[in-house]
Amino acid sequence: MKFLHKPFLAKAKDKIEISFSTPTKVLLIESSQFKKYKKGQTYQYRGGFSQNSPVTFEVPFKATWHAIIEKGTFTNPIEVNGEAKLIPHRYDTLNGMEQAGAAKREIGEYDDTLD
Repeated sequence: MKFLHKPFLAKAKDKIEISFSTPTKVLLIESSQFKKYKKGQTYQYRGGFSQNSPVTFEVPFKATWHAIIEKGTFTNPIEVNGEAKLIPHRYDTLNGMEQAGAAKREIGEYDDTLD
């Protein structure tokens, strides 16, 4: 079987977006399962056949993940081009990272001046 593949070291809640030119099978597989995939053994994956590009997956836990675009089957290969990219998750923290949805205090909410 022929396929396009790109590995990513990703954390939980990161997203991996896979774009492709022709409807095909698009998968996201963790490293230990990717070894089984290459050997033709039973493996666990996210995804499946997709008509529409791009496909976005949310990573469930920190690991090396493999974005895969299959190029048809052994007996029926297809020509397909594609790419994959990692979209890091934005965390709501106070350590200098951007805070999405943080409430802002309005001016005049309270007066703490001393007279």
